[in-house]
Amino acid sequence: MTTHVDTSNETSGAGVSLSNLRYAVFTTRNFIFLTAVLAMNYTLMRPSPVDMLYILSFLVTGLYMTVTQKQTVTRRVLTLALMLGSWAVSYILASLPHIAEQNVTFELLAKTFAISIGLVAAFVSMTWNQRHFETFMKVYIVSCVIGSILGTIGFVLQNPALTWDGRARGFIDDPNMYGSFLLPAAIFCAYFLSRPGKGKLMLWGAMSLVLLGIVLSFSRIAQVAVVACLLAYLIFHYRKRHRQLVLILVGMVGIVVVLFAVALLAPSEFSAKFLDRLTFAKSYDLGEEGRYHRYVLVLPMIMQNPLGLGVLQLEKIFPEPIHNIWLSSFVNYGWLAGFTWITLVISSIYVAIQNYRRTRSEVMVALLISVIGIIMCTSLHEGEHWRHLWLSFGLVWGFSTLNFPAAPKPAAKAPPPARRAPVPRPAPRRVGAPSAIRPQAATRPPAAVKR
Repeated sequence: MTTHVDTSNETSGAGVSLSNLRYAVFTTRNFIFLTAVLAMNYTLMRPSPVDMLYILSFLVTGLYMTVTQKQTVTRRVLTLALMLGSWAVSYILASLPHIAEQNVTFELLAKTFAISIGLVAAFVSMTWNQRHFETFMKVYIVSCVIGSILGTIGFVLQNPALTWDGRARGFIDDPNMYGSFLLPAAIFCAYFLSRPGKGKLMLWGAMSLVLLGIVLSFSRIAQVAVVACLLAYLIFHYRKRHRQLVLILVGMVGIVVVLFAVALLAPSEFSAKFLDRLTFAKSYDLGEEGRYHRYVLVLPMIMQNPLGLGVLQLEKIFPEPIHNIWLSSFVNYGWLAGFTWITLVISSIYVAIQNYRRTRSEVMVALLISVIGIIMCTSLHEGEHWRHLWLSFGLVWGFSTLNFPAAPKPAAKAPPPARRAPVPRPAPRRVGAPSAIRPQAATRPPAAVKR
């Protein structure tokens, strides 16, 4: 005689436990990743503790994919991985002849950690929906507010640990990197301010601090980029509300005028530095060894060195780096890296546009404009090691449209009503015209004659 054992409760309990495990791993992974984002305003060390947090979040992501059978790597993430791998192979091959030189190995390691953040961000964000992306944006704003407060305090006190050449930088490598790091936070603040909800006063305060940090960085390209990016987002968001758009643009012009007035009325040192930076070409930009002249000088080097010079080699020729990521990719890391960078930028913009078309989520619009703003800054600086640059690329490529509601399709136009054939009107009668001929009545037989 066999005994039947009811295992439904055990199976149910196991199912609940597995579900709890997945949720715990997912939440832990997000917490570690967002903690790394929060700590990104400290980049003085390379590799940094921030890099270790990103790597840890990647390992937890692998565990989450293991316990979630349905979670697979998207084609876009694989495509990004191939491009980042191509970039890494390029600078490693170009630097192999100089591997024994001082700091070359360390520089290769630092670049590898920096670009790996893009891959980590893609793997993490491919499981996110709109709420998770908005949480990331809020954490990024908080991180930038902390960095801006540090930079402002450093500028006011002229603390050398928080400034460079009298310019605010917080605990970030240099003022130009600092200004580009704060830029996305201004776009994210504009995103939340354009939506209904509470906390508008805090958002205005956060945006003011971020913009103040960008101003005190005295990074010319960061200041131009943040104005251009904010205008682009506001024009896009209010494109169908022209009256509000005009009022906002007038308000922005007023803010710029007030900032200029404050700068002119500020202490003489600040005014002098502000006006001194208010130019498109400084002394180190011009001349035989200036930045712009170096752009011309490296063009023959690119043609003569298809494999690239390698890291830290151009500094042996020029007193400063090339300060242009487009040219630096070609001359330092070779043609493969240069074309990979161009492909990465163009394809990232294309993917972001496709993401928006499929979801109509302005989260992607904010991310896209932020990426473009950072790329603008890297066009005049050495941005290969900027962690927030690769982070932004990863978020664009990791964005999964399956986690967002599909964009509503435009309603089909109703077919025009069928036109009825016109009813013919009778011809008008002429005066004196004979009437229509009527059919004659049947003749009756003559009555019988009575005799």
